[in-house]
Amino acid sequence: MSSRDTIQYAPDVGLLMIPGDPARDFAPGFAVFDDCVATLRSYLLGLLRKEAVRPAPAKAKCDAVIPVRLSLVPRPDNDYDTRAVSVAAPPGHGGSVLDRHLGYLYSSALHVTSESVRRLTDETGTPVGCHGWIELHDLESDSRFDDEDFDGEDDEAGAGGEWEPSRDQPVSWAEQKAFGYVIGSLRVLLPERQTVRTLVEAYLAGRQQETKERTETRPAPAGVEPGLRRALAERLAVRLRAGLSHRAAGGGWGRETERDRARRRREAEARPLLHAWETYRGSPHGFRGLRAVTRSVFQHTRVVVLDESGVEVGQYHHPNGPLTLTDERVREEALDALRAHGIDVEAPEELAALGGFPDAVVLVHAGTWSIRLSQPGVARKALAEAGWFDPDSGTLTVYAAPLAEPLTVLLRRHGVRPLLVTRGAPREEVGWHNLRAAVAPSAISPVGRSSRVSAGAQRLIPEPYRRWLNAKPEAGKETAVSAGSPLPRLVDDAADNPYYRRVLESLFGAPVDLTQRGPCRLCGRSAQSARPGLFYCHGCCVLAQNGVLRDTGEDGAWTEAIVYALRTLAETEFSGPPSLAQLDRVWLPFEDPGPIDEAMLRRFLVPRPGSALLSARPARPARTWTEWLAHAGLLTDGVRTSMGTVTQATDGHLCRSLFERHVDDFLHHWGVAHEPEPSYPRHPELNTTGLRADWRLADGTFVEALGLMTQEAYAAKVARKRKLARHHGLRLVTVTAEDLDRLPEIFADWLPDGSAG
Repeated sequence: MSSRDTIQYAPDVGLLMIPGDPARDFAPGFAVFDDCVATLRSYLLGLLRKEAVRPAPAKAKCDAVIPVRLSLVPRPDNDYDTRAVSVAAPPGHGGSVLDRHLGYLYSSALHVTSESVRRLTDETGTPVGCHGWIELHDLESDSRFDDEDFDGEDDEAGAGGEWEPSRDQPVSWAEQKAFGYVIGSLRVLLPERQTVRTLVEAYLAGRQQETKERTETRPAPAGVEPGLRRALAERLAVRLRAGLSHRAAGGGWGRETERDRARRRREAEARPLLHAWETYRGSPHGFRGLRAVTRSVFQHTRVVVLDESGVEVGQYHHPNGPLTLTDERVREEALDALRAHGIDVEAPEELAALGGFPDAVVLVHAGTWSIRLSQPGVARKALAEAGWFDPDSGTLTVYAAPLAEPLTVLLRRHGVRPLLVTRGAPREEVGWHNLRAAVAPSAISPVGRSSRVSAGAQRLIPEPYRRWLNAKPEAGKETAVSAGSPLPRLVDDAADNPYYRRVLESLFGAPVDLTQRGPCRLCGRSAQSARPGLFYCHGCCVLAQNGVLRDTGEDGAWTEAIVYALRTLAETEFSGPPSLAQLDRVWLPFEDPGPIDEAMLRRFLVPRPGSALLSARPARPARTWTEWLAHAGLLTDGVRTSMGTVTQATDGHLCRSLFERHVDDFLHHWGVAHEPEPSYPRHPELNTTGLRADWRLADGTFVEALGLMTQEAYAAKVARKRKLARHHGLRLVTVTAEDLDRLPEIFADWLPDGSAG
């Protein structure tokens, strides 16, 4: 395997070799069909030599490899895709290109190689090749070799005959056992697209310079590998004779291949979707109150479209789009939300004229667009792929012909018009992914994050609900920070990790003591504290502020755990329904650590609306925070008005909004005497209408909960109240929604000693 410096001619194989780096480049397989099996078997057997075995590259999913060099041949004669590239044995193996043909690169690899390989072949007239390897696996890794008496012959022959090579098993198990390895896939090593283009341009530029320096003229290049035209003509003649013979004998033109059968299956499965999509387009969507927000996390900025419950409906990809959505029916409302957010975006075309869109979503990743078919209860990444789009070449590849038109409409609604629409077969890994999606759809787990709460700590939560504390997301898979994630790993050192220090100080309302360190009270990991003796690690603090559960739009046993957590939090910490902001702070005296542990664990079980993850078609919309409180039975007396939810506080005081109730319940919970709706003193200019405050404390302090400061008339009334208080020498305390997690500090002068303040 060569370096990635330049393209060089390898005389021993007769190929212009595209260099590759196993540590950086990707190594896809390629599609092998029935008519290639004999050639592939012969090619592999000729390379299986023990002295050729090498250690596997780090990125290879095998135990060892045999390095190979393969020919890449443009095949414009392919009636399935004129951009097709054949993977063939090098010319030294004998025969024409068709005789050496091993298979075709998958459509996903064509955007990397097709244009560059064709250009290099056309302008040089020399066969082009690349590096690759044969995957080898240890015999012990295959259960068929566990039995010492296994010889492979009986197992391969099956119930009724001798073993025959196939595209999945071109080499028999007996031959593999004799060689000492299980033979895996044959893979090609391909640099990323821009690297291939740069290498080709550099090679051709150098070749042109050499040509200019020579005085003799050379004949024009043949344009294709020598002998390809003759081989194609001979193969065409053979196929025509065979086709005419079949037609005369049985009325058919030839034997149906597995490739033909797979294409027919995909097209048969696609036709019912067209009727289902007509019903889908005519039904209402469940999203409400769309708005756009900009989120920046560790220099990673995203513009997302949310509904009123905080569920992500779509994302605008900077700098020029597209706007991808979980439901195409909301495109017009989503565009309006982006404009209201200050993003100058226009509808790509008249949306009303593009009404034939499918029930599908577009996932943008690594420069390509994957088009996935929506399915109830399934996460977007687990949806089956129906095709993909290459924005650079403008090519849309669909896996079934009936889907070509609706997928084209979908792309036009995303602001692009495909220049070429082709049919193709899904590459191997996509085929397996689609099969898994069809056979066993993976429902979205209500567990969004995993924790490592100890068994002792789990016993603080009643048995029916504690299992969610240590459940794993997505069918037991542990979450981890991936290499490309913008989020850092959790570091349990508040001195080096400002995020840990920030969340710890927010929860306990005091600076972190950097000199103290001990085991986390919930999981045992190394931790620091903001209050004496209360050690909680970074991971547990993050889970207390974000929760381990998320709303999936499908209720279940996990919903009962949320109801339990909300009710007990309201009873023990707030004397009423808490606000979201109040959950970011522990509202208990810190002398007894036991209740603090319980309060932290209950926060684990409370989902935050912003963490909701719905399937493409959920059973219900995600709940807003107010709806979760109502679902837990904490707002049974609430009456919705244009100014907010009118509700009765725990002490019986009538509050005009949930914001007012949160403040009233706080004062009641900590025993701070407060009189609702007191009148301000009269004044001939400032108070001619009988202004009232929200509360008056025992020492005569007036308290105002400022919830509508964005309204001009409301803000003007607040300004008059402030002037009135200054004129009469009244102490006035104002609280905004952003202050709900700071109430202990704001009312510290009135709280009893030893409280959370």
